[in-house]
Amino acid sequence: MQNPHSKGGFIKVLGLLLIILFVGVGIFMLTSESFEKESPQINLRENSAWNLKDFFPIQIQDNAGIKVYSVTLLHNQERIPLQTKILTSQNCLSPNADLSESQEIQTHPKTLCIGIQKPNNIKNSTPELELEISATDTSRWNLFNGNTTTKTFKIPIDTKKPQLAILSHSYKITQGGSALVIFRATDDNLKDIRISNGTYDFLPQPFYKEGFYISLIAWNKTSPNFSAKIYASDSAGNVSIAPINFYLQKKQYRDSTIPLKDSFIDGKISMLVQEIGEKNLEDFPNKLAIFKYINEDVRKQSANRVFEVASQFDRETLVTDVSLKAFSPLKNGAVMANFGDHRTFNYQGENVSESNHMGLDLASIKQAPVLLSNSGVVTLNEFVGINGNTIIVYHGLGLSTLYAHLTTQKVNVGDLVNAGDEIANTGNTGLALGDHLHFGVLIQGHEVWTAEWLDSTWIKTNIDDVINEAKIIVDRL
Repeated sequence: MQNPHSKGGFIKVLGLLLIILFVGVGIFMLTSESFEKESPQINLRENSAWNLKDFFPIQIQDNAGIKVYSVTLLHNQERIPLQTKILTSQNCLSPNADLSESQEIQTHPKTLCIGIQKPNNIKNSTPELELEISATDTSRWNLFNGNTTTKTFKIPIDTKKPQLAILSHSYKITQGGSALVIFRATDDNLKDIRISNGTYDFLPQPFYKEGFYISLIAWNKTSPNFSAKIYASDSAGNVSIAPINFYLQKKQYRDSTIPLKDSFIDGKISMLVQEIGEKNLEDFPNKLAIFKYINEDVRKQSANRVFEVASQFDRETLVTDVSLKAFSPLKNGAVMANFGDHRTFNYQGENVSESNHMGLDLASIKQAPVLLSNSGVVTLNEFVGINGNTIIVYHGLGLSTLYAHLTTQKVNVGDLVNAGDEIANTGNTGLALGDHLHFGVLIQGHEVWTAEWLDSTWIKTNIDDVINEAKIIVDRL
């Protein structure tokens, strides 16, 4: 005869084991990545509109991986499944994403960029499309069915390109020099405006009244070609392009060959290496390597630092007027070196390095006062490699001036400075052999031909007259 106590004990043990099993399974399900509970995320670009030409991008993300997805068009009370393409970009939300069709298909990716093309039954005049987008992940949650997200989006349709019209611009631009352009750009979904010189982009500012823009642009001294175009794009991806028909004037800058002496490398160059402090003289295999470090590496670092500061400016403030006088930073200064001079350095009979002098060197008495010609705000005051002690002043309209090799600086970053103020004294800090001022002019960080900005006639013709003409046109519109 079976002992009832034995049977009851067995049932208790079995029950306890089942409880432990269920708790263990529960803990496993709650903690295992394969049972994660987060639903997929479905995102579109901010303020997304569609031009019905390009792929319309949709980004789906999930921690476990994406198992299935679908896009359905809700139109005239119908549900129309849409075919999708996997796109190459892993970031559909980026304005510059590559939205071409991908040849690579991943199994259960965690981030997926898909695109749809214009449905056959949709006209360009349709004001908006309603899409239902659904995605399910690979999780075993929800009885092994996974987590599902379903979202509905209303997508504005915009097939109209932005309207561009150039109002006024400088008649010509010289290689290495500057020019001004004023134009109109309108679009209900206007997103981005830029001006390209074929190599670099320049960003305009609002001008005078709503819908109008102004920008200084530059032709890089080292670029033989120049092609100025305005690009305007909207949030739907429509792009308009307008060429600016400047008369192009090529300019030949001076070339010179400079012999290097050991005494120069042992002296000024080695002292500058020690002052910068990033490397020891013992780190270099020979004297030539010391010179190349300063002339090439440090020169590039210095140019990058100057560009970093001078390329940052307020692009939102409305420009209503610009008042600029010819720059004259050093009273009775003699020209020691010009902008654009190309220098080839020769060591022991061999050409070993080169550089472009991107400013104007002026000298008078030692530690001469450096005077400001136009008001502005100080954006940099520090030691900058080959430039030595350097000040940069921003004058508006993307225009900055640079003052280098200084001995004494009399201003601080953020100071508002006025025309006529004494901001520093000349010196020979950085890569300077004698006391002088290196004066530079920068357009959105790009160094330009200084002679134009020392010429009051050039400023009147290329800045003042262009602005006045544009204002007359705007007031007529």
